[in-house]
Amino acid sequence: MAEIITQKDLLIVLQHAAAPGLKLNMEVLDQNQKVIDTLNCSLAGGSMTINGESDLRRTANFTVQPTLKEKVRLTENSLLWLNKDVRMSVGLYDVQAKQYRYYPLGCYVYTDTSGTYDATTDQLTVNCSDFMKKLDGTKNGQLGALTIRYPAYEENTETGVPVKYNTIRSAVIDTLEKLAHITNHRIDDIGEYKAMPEYNADWQKYREENQNKWNTIPFDQEFTSGTTILSILTTFRDLYPGYEMFFDMETNAFVCQMIPLCYEDDIFLDNHFIRRVLISENTSVDMSAVRNVCEVWGKQIDANFYADTCRYAGNTYSATINGYEEGYHNGDTIALKIPAANLANAQINLNGFGNIGIYTESGGHPLPANAMPANGVYVFRIQKNRAEGQDVVKAFLLGQWQPHAVNVLTNGRKSGQYVTDADGQKYELYSREYFQKIYNCERVDMTVVANSPFTVEKLGEIPDTKTGGEFDNITSDDLAAARAEWENRKNSRLTDNITITTAFLPFVDVNKKISYRRSDSDREHQYIISSVSHDFAGYTTTITMYRFYPMYETLRREAGTHRVLNEYSHGVLGKYTHDELAAIVSGDEL
Repeated sequence: MAEIITQKDLLIVLQHAAAPGLKLNMEVLDQNQKVIDTLNCSLAGGSMTINGESDLRRTANFTVQPTLKEKVRLTENSLLWLNKDVRMSVGLYDVQAKQYRYYPLGCYVYTDTSGTYDATTDQLTVNCSDFMKKLDGTKNGQLGALTIRYPAYEENTETGVPVKYNTIRSAVIDTLEKLAHITNHRIDDIGEYKAMPEYNADWQKYREENQNKWNTIPFDQEFTSGTTILSILTTFRDLYPGYEMFFDMETNAFVCQMIPLCYEDDIFLDNHFIRRVLISENTSVDMSAVRNVCEVWGKQIDANFYADTCRYAGNTYSATINGYEEGYHNGDTIALKIPAANLANAQINLNGFGNIGIYTESGGHPLPANAMPANGVYVFRIQKNRAEGQDVVKAFLLGQWQPHAVNVLTNGRKSGQYVTDADGQKYELYSREYFQKIYNCERVDMTVVANSPFTVEKLGEIPDTKTGGEFDNITSDDLAAARAEWENRKNSRLTDNITITTAFLPFVDVNKKISYRRSDSDREHQYIISSVSHDFAGYTTTITMYRFYPMYETLRREAGTHRVLNEYSHGVLGKYTHDELAAIVSGDEL
């Protein structure tokens, strides 16, 4: 459906009570997605659900009264059979134009079909789901007796040095084209949030400085017999948080992209129109799910040897490890507790075997300064090769023994209160230093949402600790921090829901921003649609949406420019006080 809803569309919805019933247009597709025939039926009932948080985004069931009965009988030669798909659109009658106006509902596969023909009902019921059913093993998409491997990088067979790093995007495309035979797709880059323009104004610079890191497969992936294509795709998607996969409603292209943040999106539907079609409202906050501090523990890196006593002098980390004998060996993994942050080009010397340089695993560059903050446990992989008759030994930094990060939802203001730890050290309450101490974690990020009702300043700390399972895919502090931010967003913002039922709105979709004034409020707020459900018999649409809270960084990005006032609605700016807006426009900190 086009992004812009016209006044004509709104008028058709408002005049529906005086119009004939709904129509369903069914374009039957062959295995090559070519239109075989078209059925136009009266839509007697059924329902449709769009869930933006599910891999299977669209499901539907339709009860129709077909006019060409011989084409819809359940036989191999009919239009409704296992080897056929269907593209559907729903028609609302335009009283002024005296014709139906059709709105796309997407492409579907049949999950089961049943028809009943008699003089009274003469109805056919069709149950269907979007094309994800072709990838999840329901109708196709399961691997046979084979193993699929996706290496993180290609090595020089003689030296073992990485020569090509494989990107996550390429792995997704290969899976779609080679395993699912899908060439109609739009796959965006999947990688670190700092490399994305949605999060970082300097994203291009970050990509240049992290060419072999920000969007590459972090470690080898392997999938065996019985695995579904969808599980392979979601494994790659979930290596970084905040991405979604679905089939586009209009083009049926497979899409992989960042979940829209909608910070600068226009209003899709406004409160004035919604009030004219509103039937009921249900407001809820899942208090049991609300969290405002998220702590993420990543994958523990297995190490062959460990030393908790390490010295740092002359830019060299020295340690003695019991049982580590006969010099450096290719493939050894060593864990060291680092007493001080490193300078550039740092080295290690284990058991007096000699100094060897430390290099980044992604890129193989000499270690930059401050790559290892003090008191962390880091794991190194020894690489020993023969070159020109001599041994060449390097230590590659794999990362922390266990990646660890914390994200805190805060209003951004100083508390003015202080706490004292057991050592007599004072910390300002809810400051970054406070959370670093409390959670014994160096990587603490503060997410500022000035007027959220769920901040630590308003509710106190409500922590959520994530570890094991899917979090074992996290292999660095950066990944852990990105995941902590995403989980905290879900816990503290997506739980603030409201559900409304309106007249039938066929053009509504998920991840759209609307403005709405709740019945218990005297002002409008902005919401993001998370799910939609249509009832074709009752001519109604039920919309579930969560409260949109603009992030402080969104306004800060344009600090000191007229765009702060020109490009944001009054609804957004109204969430900040006059003093806060003055600070934002001037570039001062709150």
